Amino acid sequence: MRSRNLRSGKNLAFETQLTSLLLSNLLDVVEEAYMIHIKLNNLIKTSFHSPTVDQLDLQLQFIDFKTGCKVALTLDMTSLQRGVYPSEILPSQFQTNSPGSQLPSAEILSEVGALQAGHSRIIRLCRCVSHLLKARNI
Repeated sequence: MRSRNLRSGKNLAFETQLTSLLLSNLLDVVEEAYMIHIKLNNLIKTSFHSPTVDQLDLQLQFIDFKTGCKVALTLDMTSLQRGVYPSEILPSQFQTNSPGSQLPSAEILSEVGALQAGHSRIIRLCRCVSHLLKARNI
């Protein structure tokens, strides 16, 4: 952690505002991940992972209980370090485990890419993947 000169009132006010913004956006993302995990029964894993000091990922895993097909997405949350909500986020990694059939990953990525940008993007993204997985009955 870097040390900063907080002697001036302006620096302290700026640091306080920046910290508030960082925490606010981080809490928004954590709340979204928590809420969507409760709402979607086929979202079986939500976890944060930090492969490096400068990177934060949200890992999501979905399953089709009928077929055993699994879809794993990784969302790069690094923008949160700059106080920016990931309003246009797309999966940085996408994996499928589809026994007996081929999961239409291009279709999922296309549908996710067409989602409206903005707040609650993670909830919309998860609902989209969940719906496509259930609808295709892969």
